[in-house]
Amino acid sequence: MVQLRRAPQTVRQQFRELHVFALLGAIRIAMLWFADALEAIKGGLGAGLSHVAVNFGEVIRTPMLIIYLLILLLLYGSLLRGKRIAPEVLDAMGVWAVLNLFGHFAKINMLMLTKAVDPRLLLGQVITYLMFFAVAWGWVFWRLDRAAGPADQQILSAPTFSSNATSFDYFYFSLVSILERKSSGFEGVGPLGKILVAIHSLMVLDLAAIALARFYQLVQIAI
Repeated sequence: MVQLRRAPQTVRQQFRELHVFALLGAIRIAMLWFADALEAIKGGLGAGLSHVAVNFGEVIRTPMLIIYLLILLLLYGSLLRGKRIAPEVLDAMGVWAVLNLFGHFAKINMLMLTKAVDPRLLLGQVITYLMFFAVAWGWVFWRLDRAAGPADQQILSAPTFSSNATSFDYFYFSLVSILERKSSGFEGVGPLGKILVAIHSLMVLDLAAIALARFYQLVQIAI
């Protein structure tokens, strides 16, 4: 059974990982500018849930922004003083990213129930989520595979991978899978790896269908 351990990291390596979470936070903040897209659901399936989601987002928007910025400042300050961050803290931030990843995936799919709205909302919702999707999945692949753990912790493989694969390779494959609208380029090694690749591939296909639907809506608006 694979034990998802985390390899010891230097301060420099933790800086790099913290940059990822800072980027995810920035993208998440940018997504707030397009949160009103759910308000387009006026009735029918999903109307009640969308109303709750929009109101909840408005209430926690500012507090969450302030809290997240404070957390980043504290963590960067610790690293600048040469003190490593507890691995559990970074994993907790990763859990936050994964929850947002799947939560907003559901939200993006709910937008399929909406009528055509402001093109800026349509494009903004899709583009910002795709950016979050690519970075968050890159972190998941990296964290759970051998690059983040001991040598025997391998759940993924790729044709161009070598024993010296870095985190960049994981983020690269995650981004390319969206641009080319296909599977991640990874192959699962063992049950966990295969499940991860299957989930990622299904989500990519779903997002490709949503992007096409959004393009059709924009064409309808233009006409």
